[in-house]
Amino acid sequence: MNMEKSIENKTVLIIGGSGGLGKEIALTLAKENVNLIVQGRNLEKLKKLENQFEEIQKTKLNQRKNTITLLHQNFTKNENNITSLNFYVNSADILIVCYGPFLQKELHKTTFEDWESIVYWNYTFPGQLISNALPSMMEKGFGRILVFGGTRTYSINGYRTNAAYGGAKTALCSLVKSVAAEYGKYGITCNAILPGFMETEYLSESTKEILAAKMPQGKLIAEKNVGEAASFLLKNGSLNGVLLNVDEGWMP
Repeated sequence: MNMEKSIENKTVLIIGGSGGLGKEIALTLAKENVNLIVQGRNLEKLKKLENQFEEIQKTKLNQRKNTITLLHQNFTKNENNITSLNFYVNSADILIVCYGPFLQKELHKTTFEDWESIVYWNYTFPGQLISNALPSMMEKGFGRILVFGGTRTYSINGYRTNAAYGGAKTALCSLVKSVAAEYGKYGITCNAILPGFMETEYLSESTKEILAAKMPQGKLIAEKNVGEAASFLLKNGSLNGVLLNVDEGWMP
């Protein structure tokens, strides 16, 4: 099998695709011959994304046009989130979960609500989506799952100001390894990208300057580079259980 063509004609569900990294991955995959379902919480951003998709479609001469579905949905922390997504999860050949809010707070200031929220969105929520996606992928004999860890969450590390977030993302990376170990025999791969400090719309200019100074090359990681890394992992069925650092070799 030509692994470069392994995702052609597949259906991709992107959770958290209206902005930031999720949007960049959606735009990257829109250039491929795949069907896209893009969930986002911001309706205005989804509409802008739709216009960008249309421009990409115009450039795809002599190629099959993508089916693109935009799913506007705002989540709260309860089981209804998962239930409302089950139809799309079950129809997806490829599941990409980009949503996972960051928290930077010292442990003695971390509240019960902080713990509950960070663990839910960064571990429980993607974990349940993966659990629900697996049966249909097993039946089809094909599946690609991609999630996003945090910087240095490929192993157990200490974090002075983001221990709750780092712990949840470390657990998520363990889940990636677990899915890969058990479900690779069904043609399912599960990988994670661990990005460094990225150039994103969600950061202020002052924060960008501070974070860029910490990177080896003195600049933030471009979201486009992470999007290309995502496409690489999805296309190659031999890559399974990979925790891919896209961080220029950054170390604290």
